[in-house]
Amino acid sequence: MHSTPNLAQPWAPHRLRIYTATAVFTTVMFVGMTIGVGVGLIPASFTVDVVANMLFGIPVILLPLVLLWDAPGEQRSRLDKAAELTLFYLPYTACSQIGYELMFLIGHPLGWWTPTTDPGWKWLWWQYALADTRYVSGNPWIFALEVVGVLTGATVLVVWTRLIRTALPIESRIRCLWVAFAGCAVLMSSTAVYFLAEVGAGFENIGQGAYSLGFKFIAENVPFIVLPPLVLYAIHLQIDHLTRVAGPREHVVMNS
Repeated sequence: MHSTPNLAQPWAPHRLRIYTATAVFTTVMFVGMTIGVGVGLIPASFTVDVVANMLFGIPVILLPLVLLWDAPGEQRSRLDKAAELTLFYLPYTACSQIGYELMFLIGHPLGWWTPTTDPGWKWLWWQYALADTRYVSGNPWIFALEVVGVLTGATVLVVWTRLIRTALPIESRIRCLWVAFAGCAVLMSSTAVYFLAEVGAGFENIGQGAYSLGFKFIAENVPFIVLPPLVLYAIHLQIDHLTRVAGPREHVVMNS
């Protein structure tokens, strides 16, 4: 007899600790680099670029593998794994969209993103724009992707805050999962357009040579290429299960 899957909080304590620790570490790194370069304590050099990206990039790239690490004696059903993948990926992709694209979105009409050797507090975003030079003020195509990314990222993050509620009614969970499915599909499509457009351009907009092409442009974005199709399937499994559990809605016919 199978136990009822926990679709709201399916993670084991050790996986949750790793997710949380990585999020805290990455946030501290981002804030520390932003302040450090902004006040002149850290130079905006290529060496700093490489070291910093390795320090906060590699843990983020490898973090999804934690999903595969079972606790001793833990027996997870396919639905348990589907729920954890979904609840892991929604904030994972949302924070990426909001953390990066929001600042580019705000800065574009204000003219922040122009060539400079002294980025100050804008270092975090500036160093990525060195890898993909399409991120400059006045690029309407990138601006459009940023609008889509930020609005969709904010939507899936709000949905995630509801999906982790253990008391969320089944019908509400189904509706939230459909919104999450649509959001992930939109972001997957945007990511595909973003990469394929540059492939079609022969990578002419990639700066900093092999390092930026191999690590910044490709490696750091691999999770956002590989995971979305799996997440869409995981959401499908949950919706299918919950729809069967909920059963057909009863209609009350009123006699005239």
